[in-house]
Amino acid sequence: MKKAFFVIGMFFTVIFLARIAVIRADETPVKLVPVLKINKEYDKRTTIKPSTVPNGGNGLFAAAPIKKGEVIGELGGRLVTAEDPPANQPYLASIPECAWEETQPYRYLDSKDFGGNVSRTNFAPSKINGIETDFQNAAIAQLCSYPYFVFVALKDIEPGAEIWSSYGPHYEYDKFMTAPEVRDFFCGLLKIDCHEKYTYEY
Repeated sequence: MKKAFFVIGMFFTVIFLARIAVIRADETPVKLVPVLKINKEYDKRTTIKPSTVPNGGNGLFAAAPIKKGEVIGELGGRLVTAEDPPANQPYLASIPECAWEETQPYRYLDSKDFGGNVSRTNFAPSKINGIETDFQNAAIAQLCSYPYFVFVALKDIEPGAEIWSSYGPHYEYDKFMTAPEVRDFFCGLLKIDCHEKYTYEY
C-alpha cells in the first residue's frame, strides 16, 4: 500500500512540474543571480525605521548598545559583474580589487535587496563649512576576503541612536545634501546658520 501511495504521489508531482514547465515556457525566463550571504546575527543589534534625516527614507538605528570598534553588521546583496552594473544605483558598492580573485567574475555588490540592515545606513557629513560635525558613528570597512564589507562603530552607540556613515568619495551627494530641508537639519544639529554659506564634506 505504501508503494502504491508513493507511485501516485510521484505521478502527481511529475504532472505538477510539467504544468509549471509549460507556464514558464510562455513567460520571460527568470534570471537567477548569485547573492552574497551575510551573518544575520548582527542584524539583531539594529532596527530599520524612518530616518530622522529629511528625505532620508528608512534609516538604521541601534537596538542594543554597540561599542566602539565592534562590527555593526555585514553588507550583503546581489553580486554583479563588471559588464552588468545597474545604472544610477545608489545601493551599488565596488568590491575591493584585492578580493577579485575570490569573487570572479563579480566586481560589484547591489545591496538594494538582501543587503541586511546596514544597507539602510544613511549619510551624514563629516564637516559643514569646515567645522567637524562628529555626526558619523559608523564606517564601512572593505575587506580582501569574505564578507568583503562590514560596518564598524566609530564610537559607542546607545540604543535608539541613528547610525550614520560616509559613503566614500564616489557617491553623488549633492542632489540630496543641497535640499534646503536637509541643509537646515544638519546645520541645526551643529547649531550654525548656513543660509549665507553652506559647504559639506563626506
